[in-house]
Amino acid sequence: MNKFALAVLSVALLTGTASAADLIIDAPAPEAMAPMSTDSAMYFSIFGGVNLLDSIDYDSTGGGGTSGELNFDSGYSIDAALGVNLGGGLSLEGQLGYLNADLTDGTYGGTPFGAEGSASAVYAMANAWYGIDLGGITPFIGAGVGIANLTLDSQYDAPFNNASFEDSGVTYAAQVGAGVSLNVTDNMALTARYRYLMTGDVDFTDGDGDTVTGHLATNIVDVGLKISF
Repeated sequence: MNKFALAVLSVALLTGTASAADLIIDAPAPEAMAPMSTDSAMYFSIFGGVNLLDSIDYDSTGGGGTSGELNFDSGYSIDAALGVNLGGGLSLEGQLGYLNADLTDGTYGGTPFGAEGSASAVYAMANAWYGIDLGGITPFIGAGVGIANLTLDSQYDAPFNNASFEDSGVTYAAQVGAGVSLNVTDNMALTARYRYLMTGDVDFTDGDGDTVTGHLATNIVDVGLKISF
């Protein structure tokens, strides 16, 4: 084989080797092959805060059907919830809570009277919350429905001759709320929120056998801790 033929063969071999090298594709790094994470996760939260109970407007069967109101100091609220993040900012949860406020005074048919005691509620709610993650800070809104057991434990000054009674009843409950959460770790967030909670009417029976009918409505401002797992 002459020198010219050897040169042609060498060029052909080099060209083929380069073409084969061009077909080699780099394998992806192990990190790129890792499965995508999901937003779906269970969580537990606990809250405590201030309960600003509205005056309870009531109707009584006593005195031929007399109306009045009961007034309260600011009280407290505590609750806990277990829920699941469904992704896309939506979460569903079950919540158990308790609130209490001290009775201060009231009116009966326009006549003021002093009073002491308290009103309280134990409630169970099913809630839905929707939030928008802004990079570790998440504003959210939501609402819920459920049931509540209301208790009125009270003692009244004149003109009721220090009458007292304690009674309770079960009714429906509903709430709306909004707040903001701040991530402090990958699975823990601090949360501050506002809720407005109200119930249906409950019939309370006083010491004279009269029926007092009223419902509860309150503004709740609380803070809490949410842990995902």
